[in-house]
Amino acid sequence: MKRIVFLTFGMLFLISSFSFSQNRALGLRLGGGDAVGAEISFQTPFNKNRIELDLGFGGNSNWNYWKLAAIHQWVMPIDGGFRWYLGVGGSLGSWDYVGKYTDKNDGGVSLAIALNAGVEYIFTEVPIQISIDTRPELGIINHGSDSIFGLALGIRYVF
Repeated sequence: MKRIVFLTFGMLFLISSFSFSQNRALGLRLGGGDAVGAEISFQTPFNKNRIELDLGFGGNSNWNYWKLAAIHQWVMPIDGGFRWYLGVGGSLGSWDYVGKYTDKNDGGVSLAIALNAGVEYIFTEVPIQISIDTRPELGIINHGSDSIFGLALGIRYVF
């Protein structure tokens, strides 16, 4: 687990070092496909678009998981501080069943293709971005929640 966190922050640093714009954002993405857990969300410019990295953890007394999603997003202005975006990328994760789920696999690694669509607003008075989006995922390896269109709320600090 420590290696995964270290690798994630290393990727964040590497991606952010390639972008010279001052339009990055860091915060939380709450909800999502099955409406459980929260993700630490980081956005950084990439050419004229951006990359979003989301690292999430979740679970309960019977299971736990982590997931890292990397999405390339095309951002288009609407009006004022409103923008909409579309994205494509992937996710890599791991889960572990404990407790009463002895008939299932004990755990494993998952891999999925992820799509993303949403709308956001960046406040001009304070450097805060609020977004609402969906990120359906199509499982490639051991992905149990294929194509869930749940909504997620993002709250990020823009710097």
